[in-house]
Amino acid sequence: MDAYFDYLVLGSGIAGLSAARVLCEHGSTAILTKKKIQDGSTQYAQGGVAVVIDPMDSIQSHFEDTIQAGHQFCHV
Repeated sequence: MDAYFDYLVLGSGIAGLSAARVLCEHGSTAILTKKKIQDGSTQYAQGGVAVVIDPMDSIQSHFEDTIQAGHQFCHV
């Protein structure tokens, strides 16, 4: 089946759905996602802002936590 759209949004997380919401006002829009629209990663996001405020904490420990939480996929 061929399908043609003005816009293709990759991902159904908050960013993708927000983009699709705006884009659909300007043309036909498709969202490409995993299996279901609910399969985005937004529900897994921890949110918030991580800062070093304790003398026992460090920027390095925040970096290591991020790498570990990303299962090595978020390396620099």
